[in-house]
Amino acid sequence: MKKNSYSLYVFSFAALLLTSSLVSSCDSSKEGEEEVVTAKQGFQIPQLLEREKDLSYDEFLKIKEKFNKLSFEAENEQTKIESLIKLSEIYIYEARVTGEHPYYYNAALVTLNETLKDTTKMTPDQHFTALFYKSTVQLSQHKFNDALLTGKKALALNNTNSGIYGVLVDANVEIGNYEEAVKNCDQMISIRPDLRSYSRISYLREIYGDMKGSIKSMEQAIEAGAPYSEYKCWTIVTMGKMLENHNQLDSAMAYYQFAAKERANYPFGIAGMASIEGKWGNYKKADSLYAVALNAVPEISFIMDQAKLYQKQGKKTEMKRLVPRIESMFQEDIESGHNVNMEFAFFLLDFKKDYKRALDLGLKEYQLRPNNIDVNRLLAFAYYANGDKENAAKHARIAMKTNKQDAELYCISGLINNDKKQIKKAFSIDPYQDHLFVERARKMIS
Repeated sequence: MKKNSYSLYVFSFAALLLTSSLVSSCDSSKEGEEEVVTAKQGFQIPQLLEREKDLSYDEFLKIKEKFNKLSFEAENEQTKIESLIKLSEIYIYEARVTGEHPYYYNAALVTLNETLKDTTKMTPDQHFTALFYKSTVQLSQHKFNDALLTGKKALALNNTNSGIYGVLVDANVEIGNYEEAVKNCDQMISIRPDLRSYSRISYLREIYGDMKGSIKSMEQAIEAGAPYSEYKCWTIVTMGKMLENHNQLDSAMAYYQFAAKERANYPFGIAGMASIEGKWGNYKKADSLYAVALNAVPEISFIMDQAKLYQKQGKKTEMKRLVPRIESMFQEDIESGHNVNMEFAFFLLDFKKDYKRALDLGLKEYQLRPNNIDVNRLLAFAYYANGDKENAAKHARIAMKTNKQDAELYCISGLINNDKKQIKKAFSIDPYQDHLFVERARKMIS
């Protein structure tokens, strides 16, 4: 079975893809009208897949024991709903840890929808929890409008749970409702100041250009995290990535190493270390670290970063060998119902030079969330690649509306507007930025 996953800068703790052993159907293909995924041939509890031995296997043995107990209890009508909800939580967690997104997130959706078939049999708390978990899966499927709809249904059942406000923060951020996201985040942290709320404050501060405040909040998130937990390690890596994107490579490396030590062989920490080694010019070391990370979790972003590493070294044969694999993984996830319009569009720009198709995908995503700054950044790149500076400038302005200190955004805006000052600022933020037009920008200010 192929394992695809995506690293979103979204602080939801779930994602969705499709399974090979769990057949599903969708009652709606239109985002904004809640999608219902159900088993075609009657519900059966999806199996728990084996983990790689070097992927926190001791933890997995405990989860496996819990899974078997819950599966047995789910056969009893009196304990069925509660057991299925807890099983869905296991699926969501295993998807994060193993990268088996096509299997586990679809398993979670089918299981949750089984509990939601007749809500009269559920307690109010069970109804809330099932909707809450479903909304996190929809977030990870990048169906943000659906997640917002489901999240609001859950909120109507319980407005004192901090987690559901996290769903609303994430959904509103991705849709581009930033002011609403700030309000949701204020409510969230007033209920429970913890890793989840601090990390979201950090992200919102970064969006609004407050890097000092963003770093401080992420430090608080890390301090609030449970030792050795995957969630804490993900937060540590996120801090590393933030520092890396602002040319603080030594500090970023320290955080990546911290994550890899906190949770042995944590693949995202190892991949972060690989990225830094590549920027330091230690290409052989970087390549070996990517191999270690990919052996644990075949994460598509690791493969794309590895391809860029080969591209930087002029190893065209090695780079071209990875491109079909990446494209195949994207296609698999598209077929599974995972919305990867933005990620696939950037892949087409950087590796396939298919500018028209990238623009088409960007416009498709724009129809879903026209106010999102990252979608508009994509369109600035895509229109510029297609020679349309007027539309490129329009979307660059929208992307810059929050004052986010994004090196690539300043760079493309500088190219579009022939503004050397913006390009110089871009390279002062991140001299290692790597995108389609980076060399053109360097020549412009040389």
